[in-house]
Amino acid sequence: MASSNGLSVAIAVLLGCASHVGYTGAASAREPTPGYPEAVIQWGVQRGETCDDIANVLYGSSSHVGLIQRYNRVACGPGTTLAEGLTLVLPAEVTSIPDAKIRSMRPDVRARPAGGAWSPATPGMPLITNSSVNTLDDGRADIEFVDRTRVLLAPNTLVVIYGTASRTRVSKTPPAAVELSDGEVKAALAALRGHAVDVVTSEGGRVSASSRDTVVQRRGERTTVAVFDGKAGVSSGGLSVVVPKGHGTRFVGRSPPARPRPLPPPPEWTERTSADAPAIALAPAGLGVLSASWKPAPQAAGYRVEVARDPELNDLVVREEVKPDVVSFRAEKMPAGAYFLRVRVIDREEYLGVGAVRRFHLVAAQVAGGVAPAAQEITANPYGIVELTPSPALELAIDGGPFGPVPERIDLLQRAPRELRLRERGSAEAEPARGAVTSLPVRYTKVSAAVEASRAADGQALEARVAFGGLEGIDVAQRVAPRLIVHLPGGVRSAALTGGDRGGPLTARIPLPREAARPGEPLRVRLDVADGRGGVLGTREVELPAAGPASAAPLPARPAAPVLGAYLPLLPVSGVSDVLWLAPTPPAVVAVGAAAARAGGGWVAAGQVRASGAVGPVGLDVALRSNPAGDGEAAGSAGWLGARVRVLRLGRSAFELAPTLRLGVPLTDAGPPVRVEPGVALGGASGPLTWVVDAGARIRAAGEGEGSAAGGGSAAGGGELAAPPAQGFLVAGATADATPWLRLHSALDLHLVHRDGGANDVLGGLSAGAEAGGALFGALSVRASPWREAGEGPVTAQIAVGFREASP
Repeated sequence: MASSNGLSVAIAVLLGCASHVGYTGAASAREPTPGYPEAVIQWGVQRGETCDDIANVLYGSSSHVGLIQRYNRVACGPGTTLAEGLTLVLPAEVTSIPDAKIRSMRPDVRARPAGGAWSPATPGMPLITNSSVNTLDDGRADIEFVDRTRVLLAPNTLVVIYGTASRTRVSKTPPAAVELSDGEVKAALAALRGHAVDVVTSEGGRVSASSRDTVVQRRGERTTVAVFDGKAGVSSGGLSVVVPKGHGTRFVGRSPPARPRPLPPPPEWTERTSADAPAIALAPAGLGVLSASWKPAPQAAGYRVEVARDPELNDLVVREEVKPDVVSFRAEKMPAGAYFLRVRVIDREEYLGVGAVRRFHLVAAQVAGGVAPAAQEITANPYGIVELTPSPALELAIDGGPFGPVPERIDLLQRAPRELRLRERGSAEAEPARGAVTSLPVRYTKVSAAVEASRAADGQALEARVAFGGLEGIDVAQRVAPRLIVHLPGGVRSAALTGGDRGGPLTARIPLPREAARPGEPLRVRLDVADGRGGVLGTREVELPAAGPASAAPLPARPAAPVLGAYLPLLPVSGVSDVLWLAPTPPAVVAVGAAAARAGGGWVAAGQVRASGAVGPVGLDVALRSNPAGDGEAAGSAGWLGARVRVLRLGRSAFELAPTLRLGVPLTDAGPPVRVEPGVALGGASGPLTWVVDAGARIRAAGEGEGSAAGGGSAAGGGELAAPPAQGFLVAGATADATPWLRLHSALDLHLVHRDGGANDVLGGLSAGAEAGGALFGALSVRASPWREAGEGPVTAQIAVGFREASP
């Protein structure tokens, strides 16, 4: 080789080594190149280069020339030059790795290393040069070589692995992948390299397939080649032919190959009948069905039927050859998934024909709490849930709705569909005649309710028992939510059905109105059993026997006294006007809230916690206010503890009277001083209206000086919200219940304030608000202050939320 050529080789080595991505080989410390089992580089062939030249430069010796053929289908004979400009993929260093591996297999496959004994094969088993693989009666194997070439073995096939990696023998012809001794192999083009796959026979015949699907059959001395994709060169007896797609050839022993002839055409499918499985069907409990029929083909000596999970039909699950009078196929107990059914004609010369392929989708489905679906319809409980295994290849539509991804579950209680439609993603909905859309009707099982009723032993109530049918596996309480509706002379009453432990009947008890419980007269009523949506599951009319003589029934409980006043009256942000409007009997309530007002030249806000309640005639209340937050000045944190004793109550709180005593204490150094608040509370109720009046005095504890005033200023601080030494107050107001859950209230508060230094002031305001809700309620109130201290804003607002024992 010329020196200039040697320089170009050296430059190519440097460029190739600089551009490679690492990968770990069997004896390599480098990291793997993605897509390869080891680190590889690329080599650009220069003019006049041979495999020996490249091996000497890259690996230091021409003895490693076999590595050139590991990923490249090239001839490496002595003195044989390679095509200029050809790009080779080469191992980055000298390594030893298996030529191939068993990618996947079906049982009944055995393997033998070179010079070794036969043993059962396993998926992933490495194969080196001169290894043998033998599929027996029920075996199949998929062999993948390092260059991604794949050879698929049919049952009863014996091959010898030649490989491309470890061969030190150098020839003018690229080495073959396998030697076929007997049986059938399918040669598939390598995924990464666009070269041919070579299969040889023991007599010297050679098939070089540039194809993804070329089948080579060896029976005795006869070899048959069928090309279904690309082309193949076939050599034997010193002659060669090129077999194009859709053609085949054959040769016997060392004789030349026959002239290529067309392969038998694909059989024609018959029109779908009720006996054929639809293209899309359900596979309940993994018991799917595949079936199809085809028209008899002329000159057919038989048919080959194959079922696979992939479009290339490499992952076979069924392969069988049937007689010419068999023109249909059916497979049962198939799990969910996509399947491809291919039928090929075998003619009288035993040529394998072009396949007709039909695609199927089996969808995993079950009904939670219902009946298992069939292949072409779903029978379900109306309260069940259809659970599907989504497939990215399919779309689903409910009734007449649009198609979309297959959902994991369909709640029949919410949707109640009558039909599910399935189709392949991207297919046109306007092709129902071609089976593009599969319709699955949804049929619902019948649910029944048998009801029995009797009068309770005390004659004051109706007792019912309901037994359901058709709800096996259904959570009745959650999914059905049954209720008993009783039509009585005085109106309609209902109650939830409960119980039903261990599959027993559900029960309900409904009090009878006084006129229906009259002794000596039978009672005729109608009973309806309805679900949570109002649907009637069963109905019955019964006649209850007459009640016995009137007995000393317990008197009905006396209704609770009404709540007087507001649950959460406004608590101003002030040390003077923060007198609470409280009823003689305080309500049972606990709440949190916040009030905001303008004070001391800016806006301030303070949080609050309130609680009150009564035990008999004794009532207690607590009010805690936080330190103010904002730009203004206001009274600091303070707490009030109060007690009252109701000494008079007329009727159902038509009038109540209670003396009161409250104690105010500072909670921080900036809080108002200790104060005592004696007083009296009176009020009453009339229908939806109540009224409450509080009157009393507030006295600052002895020894508390002026410096204890709120906000750190003087008690007579001229406009500061301070705590004066004494004051009298009067708070009067009323409430009105607009609805059972809404109470409106309004109150007027007046304060006669005696200041340090002898000055007296009159302060006052008018508040209004609303309280809404049940046990959990919210309150909003506003106070306007026409008579206020200097620096105090005219409006105070409060918002609060709390829990109470009962609504008004």
